[in-house]
Amino acid sequence: MKWCLTGDQPSDSEQPAEQPVEQPVEQPAEQPAEQPAKQARRSSLKPSAASTAQNEELLGPVRRRPGRPRNSATTAKPVLAEAFNAPDAEDLCYQNIPDKLQELAEIMKTLMAPVISKQKPDPVAQPAVWAEARQALCETLPYYRAYQSGGHCSDGIAYCFLVDGASTLGDYMDSNVVVTRAGGGHGKDKITGELIQKKDQFRNPQSASVQNNISQQNPIAIICGKQNPLVTSKMSRMYNVLDWFKPTHVWPEKVDGKIIIRYRFEKLWPEKQSWWAPQGLESLDLGRLGPCDVERCSACDTESPRIYLQGWMCLETECPQFWKFKDGQEPARPSLAYDPRFLKQHTPWAHSSAPMNLKPDLMSLPADAAPGDDVSWEAWQGFACPQCGRCNCRENWLGFRCGNEQCGFEHHHTKAIIKRAALHDYFRPPTRGYAFSMDSCDQGFVKVFTDFSFNYRIIKFVIPDVGTITHFVANKTINEEPGGPDDMFEELQSQDIGLCRRYMKNGPLKGGMLCKQFSVNYGMPYAFIASPESRSFDEAAIAIRHTRSRLNWASRHINKDAHRDFNELLALGYFEGMGMNYHDDGEFGLGPTIATLSLGFPATMSLRMKAKHYNGVSKCGGCFERAHPVVGSKMTEKRLAACADLDLLEQTDKAAFNKRLHEYPKILGLLEGTRQAKDCIKMTLRHGDIVVMHGDKLQKYFEHSIASEGRLRYSLTCRHIDISSLEPKDRPEYEVKPDTEGYDGSKLPAAQQGW
Repeated sequence: MKWCLTGDQPSDSEQPAEQPVEQPVEQPAEQPAEQPAKQARRSSLKPSAASTAQNEELLGPVRRRPGRPRNSATTAKPVLAEAFNAPDAEDLCYQNIPDKLQELAEIMKTLMAPVISKQKPDPVAQPAVWAEARQALCETLPYYRAYQSGGHCSDGIAYCFLVDGASTLGDYMDSNVVVTRAGGGHGKDKITGELIQKKDQFRNPQSASVQNNISQQNPIAIICGKQNPLVTSKMSRMYNVLDWFKPTHVWPEKVDGKIIIRYRFEKLWPEKQSWWAPQGLESLDLGRLGPCDVERCSACDTESPRIYLQGWMCLETECPQFWKFKDGQEPARPSLAYDPRFLKQHTPWAHSSAPMNLKPDLMSLPADAAPGDDVSWEAWQGFACPQCGRCNCRENWLGFRCGNEQCGFEHHHTKAIIKRAALHDYFRPPTRGYAFSMDSCDQGFVKVFTDFSFNYRIIKFVIPDVGTITHFVANKTINEEPGGPDDMFEELQSQDIGLCRRYMKNGPLKGGMLCKQFSVNYGMPYAFIASPESRSFDEAAIAIRHTRSRLNWASRHINKDAHRDFNELLALGYFEGMGMNYHDDGEFGLGPTIATLSLGFPATMSLRMKAKHYNGVSKCGGCFERAHPVVGSKMTEKRLAACADLDLLEQTDKAAFNKRLHEYPKILGLLEGTRQAKDCIKMTLRHGDIVVMHGDKLQKYFEHSIASEGRLRYSLTCRHIDISSLEPKDRPEYEVKPDTEGYDGSKLPAAQQGW
C-alpha cells in the first residue's frame, strides 16, 4: 500500500517563495475563491444523513484586536531548549535516543510542555468564528458538515477536521502544527470498558481524501473543541475555528498491534499570528530546525521520513520491515517521541490561497430577488454573526437572530409572496375536472377504493384489521374557492403565525438538535417529538381556523359516526430541502383520526411498517415482538402460533416464558435478513390535497415520512386530544372552543368533464 509520506511535493527549488502577507486574524491573505454553483455546492458539502443542535449556553463576545503578524527575522530565538520560556515537560519516555539527537530531544520536551500542561494560559486573541452547538456549526460552515464524525470529506475531497476530546497518544497540537489520527476501528474493552483500537485502519475514504488534498494542494480547515486536552491555550467556546492548514503527511502506525492512520497538518499562512497561541510563550517557527531525515527501505525500496527520535522505520504496511527499527525490533507507541524536525518542518506549496473565507458571509438577497429566494435551501442554513462570530442555526421563520445574548444581531429578508401560479406543474396542469393521481401502493395486502365526490378524487387505502389512509386529491375549483387553499397559502406567507424550529426532546448532538421544519401548535397542547408552543384558536389566522373546519368536514365524510371534532392543529412550515423522517402519531391521548391539509409545493408521503413489527424482533436485545403480527409482516402464521404459545406460558410458567421470548427469534429464523420494510403506500401530495388517517393500529404498526419538494410548503394537521390525557400543568389556560366555521365542501359547483 503506497502511503503519502512526504506529500509528493516538488522540491524547494521548484516552488516559488511564499511572501508573508500582513492581515487580520479573521481574514485570509488572498480573496476567497468564487463560490461554486448551487448544485455543486450541495452535492459536495451538504450532509448525507439528516440529521442536527444547540444548547442555549449563551456566551458574550470577547472583542480583542487581533494579534499582529510576527516578523520571524526579528523575533527568532536560538534553537536550544533553554531559549524557550516554557515550564519543564514531563519525561515521556525519551529513552533509547541516540546521543547526537539529545539536543533535539530537549527541544521536543519543550514543545510538549504546553501540550501536556494542565494549566492552560489564555490565547493571544479570540476566535473569529465559533459555536456552542454541533448543529449550529454544521448548518453554518460550508466546509464542515460532519454531524457525527470528526472529519468532513465528500466525493474524495477533505474539507475540515474537528479535533476535540477524542485525542489519543501521539496526537500533537501547537500554534502552527496539528497531528491527529484518523477515526474508526474503536471498540470497548470487555474487561475495562475503555475505548481501544480493535480493527486495523487501512486505506479508507477519509485517508484517501486527505491524500487527494495533498496531491492537489487543497488546504483543510481545522476546528478545535473545548474538550481537546492538547490545545496549548484555554478555549472559551465549545467549538473554535482555527484556520486553514496544509495537509502534508498521511502515514500508518501500530498501536497495541493494530494499524492506525495519522495525519500531519501545518498552517497555510505560518507568518500570521495564530489567535490560539498561548500568551507568554514563544513558538518555534516552521522550518527553523531544518528538514527531517528521509531513508529508503532496503526491503521494499520505499522512502519514509524519520518521524521518531528513537530511530527510522519503514512505513509501508505491506513491507516485512514495517514498523520495525533497523535492528528488527518493533516499538511500542508510548515509548516513541516525535523528531521535532519532522513536526516543525515547512512544506512549501505553489500557492497560499484559501478556497473560501472561514467566516461565511451572511446570506443576503439581491434587490431583484425572485419570490421564493427567501425560503430557499440557503435561506434556512445557519449564519456566522457578523458582529460576534457565533455560528447560529436559523430558528425563526421570519429571519436570523444571533443566539449570543450579549450580541442580539438580527437580519430579516424582504418577504416576496409566492403566488398560486408559481405552483403550476407543466406535466399536471390544474383542472376543473378530477385531478390526476400519482399514488401507488403494494396491492399484495393494501386494498384500494376510488370515489369521485365534491370535486375531489378520493383514494382510500385499506390495510385489513389495521386502518385506512384516504387521499383527497384537490382540483382547481377547490383551490380557487374564496378562503380556499390559494387564499390560505398567501395569507400564511403574509402573517406571523409563530413558526419556529423546535428542539428535539432527545437530540443526539451536543448542545441539542433542532427539527428540520418550523412548527407552531393551536388548541390543545400536543406532545410532538419537539413540543411546540401552543396558542388559542381565537388568536389564529383565518387560514388556521378554516383548515380545522375543512378537515372536520373531510373526516366526517369518511368516518361518519366515528368522527370526533378536532381540537388541535399543528402547523408545519417547510423551506426548500426540509422534510420529516419516519415517525408515527400514536402519542397517548390522541384520537384514532389524523387529518392533514397540504398547501404550496408538492411533497411525497411514504408509509411503511415499523421494523420491529415487520421482522418480529424488538429493537433492543433481539427479543421476540409480543404484538401480534398484521398483514404484510414476515412469517405471519408462524409468529401468530408463537404468540399463542407465549400467551399460555405467560399465565402458567414465567421462567419458560422469558426463556422462550429470547429463543423464538432464532427458532423462527427472524434474525436472518432483518431490515426495514419497504414502503407500502406512496402518495404525492399537491396544493390543496387532504390526507385522513384513521385507526389506532395504524399508528402502532406503521410509520410515515414526508419529503417536501420545491421552495415552500405548509402542512396543517388536526387531531382530537383527550384533555384527561394531559397533566394538569400541561393543560391550556385558554378554552378550546368548538369549530364554528362550518365548512361544507358539498356546496361547490360539480366537477366538470374535461378541462
